[in-house]
Amino acid sequence: MDRPFVCINVAMTADGKITSALREPPTFASRFDKKTMDRLRAEADAVVVGAGTLRADDPPFHVRDPEMKERRRSLHKADGLINVLVTASAAVDPASRFFSARHAAGRIVATVEDADASRLARLAEVAEVWTVGRGRVDLPALLSRLKSRGIDRVVVEGGGELNWGFVRDGLIDELYVTVAPALLGGRNAPTPCEGEGLAMDDRRRLKLVSADVVDGEIFCRYAVMR
Repeated sequence: MDRPFVCINVAMTADGKITSALREPPTFASRFDKKTMDRLRAEADAVVVGAGTLRADDPPFHVRDPEMKERRRSLHKADGLINVLVTASAAVDPASRFFSARHAAGRIVATVEDADASRLARLAEVAEVWTVGRGRVDLPALLSRLKSRGIDRVVVEGGGELNWGFVRDGLIDELYVTVAPALLGGRNAPTPCEGEGLAMDDRRRLKLVSADVVDGEIFCRYAVMR
């Protein structure tokens, strides 16, 4: 395979929302969900995130749980992950925590050839800037380049538009979904997979690998069927 192994990790409410219609930082997931996130990060070489998530939340992208840090060391991986930001517009703040957090092993901004040159110049001061594609980021090309960089496993942490890009291009191997016991509603509230969507006959088929219930949350692991 000429790309890394790719898993998507997402937490959503029981009605399928990853945040509210107000685009607030999500607060419905538990410490168990955070540990699942840390486990997936501990096993990965890079974490990939979209610009919308960065603008809305600007979360840290490292392993926080002490047990998962030890797991990462047992896998002989560097303490930090490569942090990859996907943004066609390059309209992100170079002062974001993403670019200054000390835990990252490196930062890559994946953008497009026709992005604003002045934005690219500012971002090049705080990260590696890769131009892959025109109009929208060429995700297969990005993954191929990450593979050539020695990155064998990637965890994608959204948002819904970025997740859709990986689904659209057939680039995911596993999907981890945490279903939180909460309802948000809202016709404009984001879902785990946005974009233009697929026709019914083109739907991606999944195989449920495991489903565990912990304190009212359901933790599902799916393999993508080829």
